[in-house]
Order: sequence, then C-alpha cells, then structure tokens
Amino acid sequence: MTRRPAARKAAAAPPALRPPRRSHAQRREEAERRLLDAALQIVARRGTVRMTLAEVGEAAGYSRGLPAHRFGSKAGLLHALALYIGERFGHERRQGAPLAPGLESIVGNIHFYFSRKGGDWTATRALLVMMAEGSMEPESALRQELVAYNRNALAWFERHIRTGIERGEIAADTDPAVTAVILLGAMRGVMLQWLVDERIKLLAVRDRLLQITRQVLQPR
Repeated sequence: MTRRPAARKAAAAPPALRPPRRSHAQRREEAERRLLDAALQIVARRGTVRMTLAEVGEAAGYSRGLPAHRFGSKAGLLHALALYIGERFGHERRQGAPLAPGLESIVGNIHFYFSRKGGDWTATRALLVMMAEGSMEPESALRQELVAYNRNALAWFERHIRTGIERGEIAADTDPAVTAVILLGAMRGVMLQWLVDERIKLLAVRDRLLQITRQVLQPR
C-alpha cells in the first residue's frame, strides 16, 4: 500500500502558516520603491543623462516597460526620484529624538546630515549629481524639479530661523532667506568635497560648522 498521497498532504503548509497575500496597492508600492532605489543607484553612479527607463526596470528586477507604465516618462521618473530623496532624508531625520523648533532643530539637522553612515550617501551623491546636471540645462525638466526640491529645503531652514528669532535664541537682525542659503550651501559644499576626497575629516568639519552656526546665529 502506497503512502505517497499522505506524504504530499503532510508536506503542504497549513493555511494558517502561509504568508498573507499582498494587496494590489502593496505590490504597486513595493514596485515603485524598487524602481526608485534602482534609479537612485544608477544616477549616483553615472548621472541621469544616459539613464533609460528600460535600464531602471531591468536593474529593479522587473520588465523594461514597467518604469514607463508607472511614471509615464523619464521626466516623471525624475520627479518621483526628487520627492523620494527628500522623503528618505526626512524619514531618517525623524528617527532620532525630537528637537525643539528653532536653533535646536537647525543645529540638529546639520549634525544629522554629516553623521549618517556610509551606506546613506547614495541619495546625497545622486542629488548632487542631479544638481550639477540641472545647472547646465536651464530649460530641462530636471532643473525645475531641483528648483522645487531646493526651495523646500530652504523653506525648512527659514521657518526654523524665524522661530528662533521669535524665541530670542537667534539674533533679531538675521535674514532668514539669506542665512538659509548660506547654511544649505555650506552643508552641500562640504559634502561634495568629501565625496570627492574622503581624506577630509568630515566629523571635524561638522563640529566646526556647528560652532560657527551657533556663533553667527545667537544674539550678540
């Protein structure tokens, strides 16, 4: 008497132990994340100009046509990628202890920016590459995406500078718009130098920049 049917029955996983089926929305969200992660790696390595939608699809493990289906065009993908970079940075920053609005948030943001681990630099490298390319193409869709991204970052600094002024922890004669550009420019400029030459003592530069920021912003 054969026992093969019983063996097959025993090998089958009980329904309760099988992983739940993902919804269409969950599968779509995962696909978009994998496509954006793949695009991020490609842009960080060699920029956006030679990147193709088909290449992104293959790198993400999907069909060559899926990026076009999800984002419509290369411009649509770059739009989503700029948003994705900002969301990643914001999510990582919120993982730490909450900071009071004003000077504490500004100092904490600078500290976090330079204190991330090596694996977190891909998005920063990709953003700097995109900005360099966008500066050379005044009419490109990429440039318009980066303008919006940059203005959002500047608005964050301006908001906290104004809050710091109201709280009396930042000098009243501080120009929020001008100071925001200087702070953001210092952060990105240092990062660009370090990504080119890792002999730069990044944490020492971070600590000095924090000292300068406090000295310049605090009431005299």
